Amino acid sequence: MGEGTDQSEHKSQSLEDAKHENGKDHTTVEGADEDNSGEMRRRLGNSKKELVESEVEEAKSLKEKDDYRYDIVLWMFGMLFFSVLIALIFGIGAERGWDALSPYHMSNNSKARFLPEPFTPEPGVYKRSDSEASGRWYYWKLKPEDTTAWTRLFVWASYCFHNLSVWLVLYLQHKAKNIPDKDGQYSPKFSNGVDRYNLIMFGLNTFFHLLHLLNTHTTYDGTAADTSIASSQSSVIVALIVMVMIEFRDRGILFGYPTPNQLRRHQNSIWMSPVYVMRKYHGYFIYWAAIYTFWYHPMENTVGHAFGFAHTWFFMLQGSLTFTKFHLNKYWRLILETWVTIHSLIIAAQTGSGVMGKELWPMFVFGFATVIFLTQLYGLTFWRDVPSWSRSIPVALYVVIVVFTYSFVKDTEGRRFTRISEIIRIPGIYYLIVLVAWLVIVAIVKIQKKKDAKTLPSPNDSNKSLNIGKKGVSQLPLWKEVVFLCFFVLTYLVCVFISWIFEYLDLKVNLIVLTMVYSFAFTLIAAIGGSFFLKPLLPMSPYIVPPMNK
Repeated sequence: MGEGTDQSEHKSQSLEDAKHENGKDHTTVEGADEDNSGEMRRRLGNSKKELVESEVEEAKSLKEKDDYRYDIVLWMFGMLFFSVLIALIFGIGAERGWDALSPYHMSNNSKARFLPEPFTPEPGVYKRSDSEASGRWYYWKLKPEDTTAWTRLFVWASYCFHNLSVWLVLYLQHKAKNIPDKDGQYSPKFSNGVDRYNLIMFGLNTFFHLLHLLNTHTTYDGTAADTSIASSQSSVIVALIVMVMIEFRDRGILFGYPTPNQLRRHQNSIWMSPVYVMRKYHGYFIYWAAIYTFWYHPMENTVGHAFGFAHTWFFMLQGSLTFTKFHLNKYWRLILETWVTIHSLIIAAQTGSGVMGKELWPMFVFGFATVIFLTQLYGLTFWRDVPSWSRSIPVALYVVIVVFTYSFVKDTEGRRFTRISEIIRIPGIYYLIVLVAWLVIVAIVKIQKKKDAKTLPSPNDSNKSLNIGKKGVSQLPLWKEVVFLCFFVLTYLVCVFISWIFEYLDLKVNLIVLTMVYSFAFTLIAAIGGSFFLKPLLPMSPYIVPPMNK
């Protein structure tokens, strides 16, 4: 019995020892597991931290890339290119002995190249037979006997290829920006970057500027040989009027009124539709106006031509910067609108000094400047941060300058102040055409709205009923797209045809009257072209009104 007890105690001790050993081993395993788990957590934490840091660095890198102003770089290259071009124009012209500054003071070199302006009517002579012929005559063009089929073909082919090529690229860019993905999401429209379309348009515009320089020093003539000077002037005037309509939402029409806050309550009104239509499709008309005027004039080495080509280049450079943030820069856009004031001063001083016993520059300078101080100046953003009464300050200063200047400006009889009323002529044309264009577009939109009410599905219809294609937009058959594009181009061919036929028929009409006729005609044609032929291709959503700027 004792032995059994000893054996039992021995077994019990053995079991205790085994339990202790097992417990020790188990504790060791658990400790090891805890150490491994902690190490894994530390490694996982470090990995997550490294991943987050990597993502932050990548996001920072992308932000820096997005923040880099490629649009400003392209603009700077544009200004550099134009500076080189101007140097070439003056350098080559001087080398050839060109000095045709004015038709009023012709050198022997100029007499060999051009006909003088018909200041005195020449009965029976084509385009030179009436008292208004001088106003309609463009001085910088070849003599009729020097004009050939080749001189015409070179410039007209260049003009057509220039206009059609940039239109095509602009249209493709618009399509790319207006096509949502399958989820209905659009890419950001305006950025600091430039896309391939911007670069292609920039390249095309620079190429055709160099080609025009070659044209000037080979065949010489621009399209001025066949079209009216009034058409060139009118195309630019209407382009500037289009800009007045584009900016209406942000600066109103007079002294910054109506303000954006006042207009916001009317943003769904059909009377605001011209603003949205012009903002959507203005690029096509402004491109046409700039290119048409650009090819009208030869690259003569005069200051007046240089400032004129600067203006058309600015428009084309702005067109090459579509959908970039620099395209929206208010100060740059103000330069685009007001450059004509400087240009008109230089042209009037260069070609019209002392004409008919009076200086012509005050009418042009103060005419365009009146539009600046009534309308264009108030698009700058700082006006939103100053009291509204401060808008009267520049107007008061302008009135003082006008009165002071006209105290020295005399009419043909030597009287002072009698010509001061001439400063309302240009603003009168501006605002009258704005009104006509506004009413025309409202009328077109009303017609389309009635038609769309019968054909458009409701906004709640499914994508299937809306015929949403793979790219997330209603697709027209290719043949219809081509037909609409052809009709769109045809509307502008009508503009060119009108310019040619009026010149060909040698209409005995005053230059100012002819300019107004062209301006109204171009306005109507541009409204029709955009509203009827571009809208089906690049539709404006009937259910979404663009947001107003605060």
